[in-house]
Amino acid sequence: MTGQFLFFPFTHITRNQLDTILTFFPSFQYFPARMDFNHHQKLQELFEQGKINPLFSSPEELVAVEQKVRQYLEWGRIHKGNEVNLKSLLKDNPYFTSDSDMTVIKSQIKGIKEDKGNDIASLPGDPVLEHNLLFLKMAQLCDEQNERIDLQLKELDKSRDNLISALRGLDSPLSDDKNSKTQDYKDSGLMMIRERIYAWSGCMAQKDGLKHKEGLRPLFVTTSKAVFDCIESHCQKVVNALDIDKIKVHENECENKNEWQHHFCDYLMRVIQGTGIRGNEMPKVNDGCSLSGQIKLSLFSGNDINKLFNYSEKQIPVCLIKLK
Repeated sequence: MTGQFLFFPFTHITRNQLDTILTFFPSFQYFPARMDFNHHQKLQELFEQGKINPLFSSPEELVAVEQKVRQYLEWGRIHKGNEVNLKSLLKDNPYFTSDSDMTVIKSQIKGIKEDKGNDIASLPGDPVLEHNLLFLKMAQLCDEQNERIDLQLKELDKSRDNLISALRGLDSPLSDDKNSKTQDYKDSGLMMIRERIYAWSGCMAQKDGLKHKEGLRPLFVTTSKAVFDCIESHCQKVVNALDIDKIKVHENECENKNEWQHHFCDYLMRVIQGTGIRGNEMPKVNDGCSLSGQIKLSLFSGNDINKLFNYSEKQIPVCLIKLK
């Protein structure tokens, strides 16, 4: 038995998220809000290996969205250092509308009459899909920048530890590099969680990414505790199908990982379908691997959870995974 594992609700996937998902699952489905992985070598390699199954967007879907993103960034650069006037403009004309397109803003600055022919809202396409893609692209930029800052700060901490160790005459740095990859990272799901899920599921539904394949139900997988907690607080009923705070998992280089993942995924799908025996059938790690993780699987139902996920099944299975 195999499964359909959907990484959500992020279009940017961090190094830590990628390591975590591929530790538990042999492959996963991913909506990158991109046309390809041509400028992302690691993702392209995993795509060619069949470990990432992306749902790419077409050029027609992204052309208007990327134009609006460029306009918004240019808008921000123009108003940088003049936040008072920017707040006033935002109050009168909220961004992401045709009234506040870059061409209109420049015309207002220069005192030129608005040119309706440059209104990007007149471009063809699905307005709902375009709105969802626009939101996801802006969130993607934010997540990329945050990861870049986090990595730079961690590199700075490492350099500082090495320097202090050298000054003290120690043979090894103060922090243990072996545990560095399992340390806590900033949760990308702390900002606008419901909006992220709604935009993501809207795009996935439009691409038929939420349909059952070969009779298997999709399993929504996230590495964000904030996302999981948000879903839990907005549904009427929660069935806690699985909750293991510390489970031994294989290192990514371990030759036993593939077989363990196969049995692990089968176990998860049986739990979701109600045919598994919790705890007793969980595959064990009996070799020298010392890496451990956390897994929590819940079945959510009630309130507006189906509308949020664009998913009609009575129960929505969501799995939280983390490395520890």
